[in-house]
Amino acid sequence: MNSNWSLINSFLVVSEQGSLSAAARQLGVSQPTLSRNIQSLEVSTGLNLFKRTTQGLELTVEGSKLIDAARQMNSASELFDRQASGLSTELEGDVRISVNEIVGIYLLPPAIAAFREMHPGVHIDIVISNQVSSLSKRDADIALRMFRPEQPDLVVRRLPDLPLGFYAHRDYVQRYGEPSSMEVFNEHTVIGFDESLEFINAAAEFGYKLSRDDFSLRSDNLLAQISLCRSGAGIMAMHSEMAKQWTELVPVMKWIELPPLEFWLVCHSDVQYNSRIRELMHFLGEWFKSDPYKIKGNM
Repeated sequence: MNSNWSLINSFLVVSEQGSLSAAARQLGVSQPTLSRNIQSLEVSTGLNLFKRTTQGLELTVEGSKLIDAARQMNSASELFDRQASGLSTELEGDVRISVNEIVGIYLLPPAIAAFREMHPGVHIDIVISNQVSSLSKRDADIALRMFRPEQPDLVVRRLPDLPLGFYAHRDYVQRYGEPSSMEVFNEHTVIGFDESLEFINAAAEFGYKLSRDDFSLRSDNLLAQISLCRSGAGIMAMHSEMAKQWTELVPVMKWIELPPLEFWLVCHSDVQYNSRIRELMHFLGEWFKSDPYKIKGNM
Protein backbone atom coordinates (compact mmCIF):
# COMPACT_ATOMS: atom_id res chain seq x y z
CA MET A 1 0.00 0.00 0.00
CA ASN A 2 1.42 3.40 -1.04
CA SER A 3 -0.91 6.13 0.16
CA ASN A 4 -0.92 9.45 -1.67
CA TRP A 5 0.56 12.31 0.41
CA SER A 6 -2.34 14.62 -0.49
CA LEU A 7 -4.74 12.10 1.07
CA ILE A 8 -2.63 11.85 4.22
CA ASN A 9 -2.39 15.63 4.40
CA SER A 10 -6.18 15.82 4.17
CA PHE A 11 -6.39 13.34 7.05
CA LEU A 12 -3.95 15.43 9.12
CA VAL A 13 -5.71 18.74 8.57
CA VAL A 14 -9.17 17.29 9.29
CA SER A 15 -7.83 15.80 12.53
CA GLU A 16 -6.40 19.19 13.54
CA GLN A 17 -9.47 21.24 12.56
CA GLY A 18 -12.10 18.81 13.79
CA SER A 19 -14.47 19.37 10.87
CA LEU A 20 -14.54 18.97 7.10
CA SER A 21 -15.65 22.56 6.52
CA ALA A 22 -12.82 24.12 8.54
CA ALA A 23 -10.23 21.80 7.00
CA ALA A 24 -11.52 22.52 3.49
CA ARG A 25 -11.11 26.27 4.07
CA GLN A 26 -7.54 25.78 5.29
CA LEU A 27 -6.61 23.55 2.36
CA GLY A 28 -8.42 25.67 -0.21
CA VAL A 29 -10.49 22.78 -1.57
CA SER A 30 -14.20 22.04 -1.64
CA GLN A 31 -15.77 20.06 1.16
CA PRO A 32 -16.89 17.23 -1.20
CA THR A 33 -13.34 16.91 -2.53
CA LEU A 34 -11.96 16.68 0.98
CA SER A 35 -14.60 14.12 1.95
CA ARG A 36 -13.62 11.98 -1.07
CA ASN A 37 -9.95 12.21 -0.03
CA ILE A 38 -10.76 10.88 3.43
CA GLN A 39 -12.91 8.09 1.96
CA SER A 40 -10.11 7.15 -0.47
CA LEU A 41 -7.59 6.96 2.36
CA GLU A 42 -9.94 4.83 4.44
CA VAL A 43 -10.45 2.48 1.48
CA SER A 44 -6.70 2.19 0.80
CA THR A 45 -5.88 1.54 4.47
CA GLY A 46 -8.94 -0.56 5.21
CA LEU A 47 -9.49 1.51 8.38
CA ASN A 48 -12.14 3.83 9.74
CA LEU A 49 -10.15 6.96 10.62
CA PHE A 50 -12.88 9.26 11.98
CA LYS A 51 -16.10 9.04 13.90
CA ARG A 52 -18.81 11.68 13.87
CA THR A 53 -19.84 13.32 17.15
CA THR A 54 -22.04 16.26 18.07
CA GLN A 55 -18.85 18.37 18.25
CA GLY A 56 -17.64 17.34 14.80
CA LEU A 57 -15.17 14.68 13.66
CA GLU A 58 -12.95 12.80 16.09
CA LEU A 59 -10.16 10.35 15.39
CA THR A 60 -10.89 6.69 15.91
CA VAL A 61 -8.42 4.54 17.83
CA GLU A 62 -6.87 3.51 14.51
CA GLY A 63 -6.73 7.11 13.30
CA SER A 64 -5.02 8.21 16.52
CA LYS A 65 -2.29 5.64 15.99
CA LEU A 66 -1.51 7.07 12.54
CA ILE A 67 -1.46 10.78 13.43
CA ASP A 68 2.22 10.91 14.52
CA ALA A 69 3.33 9.37 11.23
CA ALA A 70 1.19 11.90 9.33
CA ARG A 71 2.81 14.76 11.25
CA GLN A 72 6.28 13.43 10.48
CA MET A 73 5.38 13.27 6.79
CA ASN A 74 4.09 16.85 6.98
CA SER A 75 7.36 18.03 8.56
CA ALA A 76 9.33 16.22 5.86
CA SER A 77 7.16 17.81 3.16
CA GLU A 78 7.74 21.29 4.61
CA LEU A 79 11.49 20.62 4.77
CA PHE A 80 11.49 19.49 1.13
CA ASP A 81 9.63 22.64 0.05
CA ARG A 82 12.00 24.94 1.96
CA GLN A 83 15.16 23.27 0.71
CA ALA A 84 13.89 23.09 -2.87
CA SER A 85 13.06 26.79 -2.72
CA GLY A 86 16.47 27.50 -1.23
CA LEU A 87 18.19 25.98 -4.29
CA SER A 88 16.47 28.31 -6.75
CA THR A 89 18.88 30.59 -8.63
CA GLU A 90 16.19 32.50 -10.52
CA LEU A 91 15.68 36.20 -9.83
CA GLU A 92 12.09 35.68 -10.91
CA GLY A 93 9.10 34.21 -9.16
CA ASP A 94 7.26 34.70 -5.89
CA VAL A 95 8.45 35.89 -2.49
CA ARG A 96 6.05 36.07 0.44
CA ILE A 97 6.77 38.58 3.19
CA SER A 98 4.97 38.83 6.54
CA VAL A 99 4.63 42.17 8.37
CA ASN A 100 2.38 43.80 10.93
CA GLU A 101 -0.10 46.54 10.06
CA ILE A 102 2.15 49.52 10.76
CA VAL A 103 5.14 48.20 8.83
CA GLY A 104 2.98 46.85 6.01
CA ILE A 105 1.05 50.07 5.47
CA TYR A 106 3.56 52.81 6.29
CA LEU A 107 7.15 51.53 6.11
CA LEU A 108 7.32 48.67 3.60
CA PRO A 109 5.55 50.00 0.45
CA PRO A 110 8.26 52.46 -0.69
CA ALA A 111 10.91 49.77 -0.17
CA ILE A 112 8.95 47.27 -2.25
CA ALA A 113 8.37 49.84 -4.99
CA ALA A 114 12.11 50.54 -5.19
CA PHE A 115 12.98 46.83 -5.18
CA ARG A 116 10.53 46.08 -7.97
CA GLU A 117 12.10 48.79 -10.12
CA MET A 118 15.32 46.78 -9.92
CA HIS A 119 13.79 43.30 -10.14
CA PRO A 120 10.43 43.38 -11.95
CA GLY A 121 10.46 39.61 -12.35
CA VAL A 122 10.09 39.09 -8.60
CA HIS A 123 6.44 38.96 -7.56
CA ILE A 124 5.84 39.84 -3.92
CA ASP A 125 2.98 38.71 -1.69
CA ILE A 126 2.58 40.93 1.39
CA VAL A 127 0.88 39.21 4.33
CA ILE A 128 -0.30 41.86 6.82
CA SER A 129 -1.03 40.34 10.20
CA ASN A 130 -0.24 41.07 13.84
CA GLN A 131 0.07 37.30 14.34
CA VAL A 132 3.45 35.59 13.93
CA SER A 133 3.68 33.75 10.60
CA SER A 134 5.42 30.38 10.59
CA LEU A 135 8.55 30.48 8.44
CA SER A 136 9.09 26.74 8.83
CA LYS A 137 5.64 26.02 7.39
CA ARG A 138 6.27 28.49 4.52
CA ASP A 139 3.48 30.82 5.66
CA ALA A 140 6.05 33.41 4.57
CA ASP A 141 9.58 33.45 3.17
CA ILE A 142 10.64 36.65 4.95
CA ALA A 143 9.28 38.36 8.05
CA LEU A 144 9.78 41.79 9.62
CA ARG A 145 9.22 41.37 13.35
CA MET A 146 9.06 43.59 16.42
CA PHE A 147 10.80 41.10 18.73
CA ARG A 148 13.99 39.06 18.73
CA PRO A 149 13.45 35.68 17.00
CA GLU A 150 14.48 32.76 19.19
CA GLN A 151 14.28 29.77 16.83
CA PRO A 152 17.75 28.36 16.08
CA ASP A 153 16.98 27.62 12.40
CA LEU A 154 16.33 31.25 11.45
CA VAL A 155 18.62 33.78 9.77
CA VAL A 156 18.15 37.18 11.43
CA ARG A 157 19.37 40.73 10.99
CA ARG A 158 18.69 43.44 13.52
CA LEU A 159 17.43 46.70 12.09
CA PRO A 160 17.31 50.10 13.86
CA ASP A 161 14.97 50.25 16.84
CA LEU A 162 11.67 52.10 16.38
CA PRO A 163 11.13 54.80 19.07
CA LEU A 164 7.71 55.10 20.71
CA GLY A 165 5.90 57.89 22.50
CA PHE A 166 2.45 59.02 23.61
CA TYR A 167 0.54 61.33 21.27
CA ALA A 168 -2.78 63.13 21.04
CA HIS A 169 -4.46 65.58 18.69
CA ARG A 170 -3.63 69.17 19.65
CA ASP A 171 -7.38 69.91 19.98
CA TYR A 172 -7.69 67.09 22.50
CA VAL A 173 -4.87 68.57 24.58
CA GLN A 174 -6.46 72.02 24.42
CA ARG A 175 -9.79 70.63 25.65
CA TYR A 176 -8.59 68.24 28.35
CA GLY A 177 -5.00 69.16 29.10
CA GLU A 178 -2.00 66.86 29.29
CA PRO A 179 -1.74 64.09 31.92
CA SER A 180 0.88 64.94 34.55
CA SER A 181 0.81 61.59 36.39
CA MET A 182 -0.51 58.05 36.00
CA GLU A 183 -3.46 58.94 38.21
CA VAL A 184 -4.43 61.77 35.86
CA PHE A 185 -3.66 59.58 32.84
CA ASN A 186 -6.29 57.08 33.98
CA GLU A 187 -8.90 59.86 33.89
CA HIS A 188 -8.23 60.54 30.19
CA THR A 189 -9.56 58.79 27.10
CA VAL A 190 -6.87 56.23 26.34
CA ILE A 191 -6.84 54.31 23.07
CA GLY A 192 -5.67 50.70 23.40
CA PHE A 193 -6.15 47.09 22.50
CA ASP A 194 -9.26 44.95 22.82
CA GLU A 195 -8.23 41.29 23.06
CA SER A 196 -4.48 41.68 22.52
CA LEU A 197 -2.41 41.89 25.72
CA GLU A 198 0.63 43.33 23.91
CA PHE A 199 0.55 46.81 25.45
CA ILE A 200 -0.65 45.66 28.88
CA ASN A 201 2.17 43.11 29.18
CA ALA A 202 4.77 45.63 28.00
CA ALA A 203 3.55 48.17 30.57
CA ALA A 204 3.71 45.58 33.34
CA GLU A 205 7.40 44.99 32.64
CA PHE A 206 8.01 48.64 33.55
CA GLY A 207 5.89 48.64 36.66
CA TYR A 208 2.68 50.09 35.21
CA LYS A 209 -0.41 48.05 36.01
CA LEU A 210 -3.01 48.39 33.28
CA SER A 211 -6.07 46.37 32.37
CA ARG A 212 -8.43 46.32 29.40
CA ASP A 213 -10.83 48.55 31.35
CA ASP A 214 -8.22 51.34 31.42
CA PHE A 215 -8.75 51.82 27.67
CA SER A 216 -11.84 53.89 26.92
CA LEU A 217 -11.49 53.16 23.19
CA ARG A 218 -10.38 49.67 22.14
CA SER A 219 -9.36 48.03 18.88
CA ASP A 220 -6.83 45.37 17.95
CA ASN A 221 -6.45 47.10 14.59
CA LEU A 222 -3.56 49.58 14.88
CA LEU A 223 -4.75 51.60 11.89
CA ALA A 224 -8.10 52.13 13.62
CA GLN A 225 -6.27 53.28 16.75
CA ILE A 226 -4.26 55.81 14.75
CA SER A 227 -7.37 57.12 13.01
CA LEU A 228 -9.06 57.60 16.38
CA CYS A 229 -6.05 59.48 17.71
CA ARG A 230 -5.79 61.69 14.61
CA SER A 231 -9.51 62.45 14.95
CA GLY A 232 -8.97 63.83 18.45
CA ALA A 233 -10.60 60.92 20.25
CA GLY A 234 -7.86 60.26 22.80
CA ILE A 235 -4.26 59.45 23.68
CA MET A 236 -2.26 56.52 22.34
CA ALA A 237 1.28 55.18 22.09
CA MET A 238 2.68 55.14 18.56
CA HIS A 239 5.87 55.32 16.52
CA SER A 240 7.44 58.71 17.26
CA GLU A 241 8.82 59.22 13.75
CA MET A 242 5.43 58.42 12.22
CA ALA A 243 3.63 60.81 14.56
CA LYS A 244 5.91 63.64 13.42
CA GLN A 245 4.44 63.36 9.93
CA TRP A 246 0.95 64.22 11.18
CA THR A 247 1.09 67.85 12.19
CA GLU A 248 -2.18 67.64 14.13
CA LEU A 249 -0.54 65.30 16.66
CA VAL A 250 1.57 66.50 19.58
CA PRO A 251 3.68 64.50 22.04
CA VAL A 252 2.25 64.15 25.55
CA MET A 253 3.41 62.48 28.78
CA LYS A 254 7.08 62.90 27.91
CA TRP A 255 7.81 62.08 31.56
CA ILE A 256 7.26 58.41 30.61
CA GLU A 257 10.14 57.00 28.57
CA LEU A 258 8.71 54.19 26.48
CA PRO A 259 11.19 51.49 25.39
CA PRO A 260 11.68 51.40 21.61
CA LEU A 261 10.42 48.52 19.52
CA GLU A 262 13.07 46.12 18.30
CA PHE A 263 13.01 45.63 14.54
CA TRP A 264 14.21 42.35 12.98
CA LEU A 265 14.50 40.98 9.45
CA VAL A 266 14.08 37.20 9.40
CA CYS A 267 14.06 34.23 7.03
CA HIS A 268 14.43 30.47 7.46
CA SER A 269 17.97 29.13 7.05
CA ASP A 270 16.75 26.61 4.43
CA VAL A 271 15.76 29.38 2.01
CA GLN A 272 18.54 31.91 2.65
CA TYR A 273 20.39 31.02 -0.59
CA ASN A 274 17.33 31.33 -2.80
CA SER A 275 18.38 34.14 -5.15
CA ARG A 276 15.23 36.24 -4.98
CA ILE A 277 14.83 35.78 -1.20
CA ARG A 278 18.50 36.56 -0.60
CA GLU A 279 18.31 39.64 -2.82
CA LEU A 280 15.18 40.97 -1.11
CA MET A 281 16.63 40.26 2.35
CA HIS A 282 19.78 42.21 1.47
CA PHE A 283 17.80 45.05 -0.10
CA LEU A 284 15.47 45.44 2.91
CA GLY A 285 18.38 45.29 5.32
CA GLU A 286 20.12 48.13 3.52
CA TRP A 287 16.89 50.09 3.03
CA PHE A 288 15.97 50.10 6.71
CA LYS A 289 19.43 50.23 8.33
CA SER A 290 19.87 54.02 8.30
CA ASP A 291 16.31 55.31 8.66
CA PRO A 292 13.24 53.05 8.59
CA TYR A 293 11.12 56.15 7.88
CA LYS A 294 13.34 57.43 5.07
CA ILE A 295 10.43 58.16 2.69
CA LYS A 296 7.77 59.98 4.66
CA GLY A 297 5.40 60.97 1.87
CA ASN A 298 3.31 57.78 2.05
CA MET A 299 2.11 58.64 5.56
